[in-house]
Amino acid sequence: MKIVSFREDHSSQWDEFLKACPMATFLHTRLFLSYHKNRFQDHSLILTDDDGDWLAVLPAAINPNDEAEIISHPGITYGGILHKGKLGGMIMVDALQEICHFYKDKGYEKFLYKPIPYIYHQVPSSDDLYALFRQNADLYRRDLSCAIDLDVPSPLSSKALSTMRRRFRKAEEHRVLIYSSSDYLKELWEVLSKNLQEKYATKPVHSYEEMKELLSRFPHNIRIFTALKDERIVAGTVVFMNPSVYHTQYLVVTTEGAEVFALDYLLNRCIELAKEHKVRYFDFGISNENQGQHLNQGLYMSKAKHGGGGIVHDFYRISL
Repeated sequence: MKIVSFREDHSSQWDEFLKACPMATFLHTRLFLSYHKNRFQDHSLILTDDDGDWLAVLPAAINPNDEAEIISHPGITYGGILHKGKLGGMIMVDALQEICHFYKDKGYEKFLYKPIPYIYHQVPSSDDLYALFRQNADLYRRDLSCAIDLDVPSPLSSKALSTMRRRFRKAEEHRVLIYSSSDYLKELWEVLSKNLQEKYATKPVHSYEEMKELLSRFPHNIRIFTALKDERIVAGTVVFMNPSVYHTQYLVVTTEGAEVFALDYLLNRCIELAKEHKVRYFDFGISNENQGQHLNQGLYMSKAKHGGGGIVHDFYRISL
């Protein structure tokens, strides 16, 4: 097994390779990673056999806040070793060991590995978790997300079902309308930015221009959903669409929207769309702050009430 540092002229082959990787998502493509490439010093790797045929790829970059650490990848939610299913068992153990030796020889001291949550796997692909154990990796952070298994959703009580139906009726009575159109992106970003600033004194991870660029790059993977009342946005979300998971990247509701349960009404439409498209999971995203140490219980339960349960996003650190 050989390791090659990624170069820009590998981009097309990289993205073509990922099409056959059952754990890869569009977030791992160079087309996605390159939209904010100026923020990070890329140090992605390609693993090949002795004949030069690609076995796996690893999206990675230097931690912008610690030049001694490599992260897989600081620009996406989860990274991981991506392969076509052939890095099973001890082959994966050897691959991770070779990667660690490679980075150590380059002078790095730490390797932060963010495995892909299993719900994104189109076939079971958690061999890297075993390899992390064999590499004495430390689990130093765990975020809690909430997802619905659309094949076997958690049963809702009759009371919960009655409550949801009542909320949907109220939204309909107030003529809340659901739209899926990028035409509403700018207005949605204004609402989202104001909400995040007022509640958390923060900004969206993506700027308006970045999200606009991503929409143009991935028209089949990213969609904007908004709930309008009296022609004003009162709730909205951005949905990242992968083969096995639809994921809400952002959720926002105004005070007016909350009064008529516009977000519940909107999410129900998104969930129904995922079912129509035969997607296995609907993922609401994490409800954590402070590196996973704080869980916003109210936010988490507002997601779980749709029939979801806990899914973790793990962060492992290997000392090199």
